[in-house]
Amino acid sequence: MPFGYLTPPSGTPAGGGLERLLRRLAGWAAWAMLALLGLVFLASLLIWLVVMVVFSLVSSLVTGRPATVTLLWQRYRDLARRRWPQHPGGAPESSTPRADAAQATGASMDTGVSDVRWRDVPRERGGADDSSRPSS
Repeated sequence: MPFGYLTPPSGTPAGGGLERLLRRLAGWAAWAMLALLGLVFLASLLIWLVVMVVFSLVSSLVTGRPATVTLLWQRYRDLARRRWPQHPGGAPESSTPRADAAQATGASMDTGVSDVRWRDVPRERGGADDSSRPSS
C-alpha cells in the first residue's frame, strides 16, 4: 500500500494507560541514570581532590617545602586582603561607593598627571597649504 493512502496518526496515544505508564517510567529511569552519572562524576572529582591534597602534604613533609595547598591558600588570602581592605577601627564607609572603590584600588592617588586646559589654536595667516610652512 503506498504511503499516500495512509491516514495521519491521531493526537491521542493508541496504547492508552499502559503506554503512558511505560513512557513515564522510561523518563524517570533516564533521569535517574543521568543523576547517577552526575553523582559518580562529582564523587570522582572529590576523591581526586583528596588524593592530590594528601600527596601534596606528604611531599611537603619529605621535601621540607611548604605544601602547595598552603601556598595557594596564602596567596588567595593576601589577594583578598589587598582587593577588599578592611576599614580600620570600624570606620564607617563613605556615602559614595565610587569614592570607596577608587580609594581601595588606588585610582584616587596622585600620579603627577594633570589635565590640560582646552584652547583655540589660531589659524596661520598665510593660507592652508603646507608649502608655506618652514620645514623642521
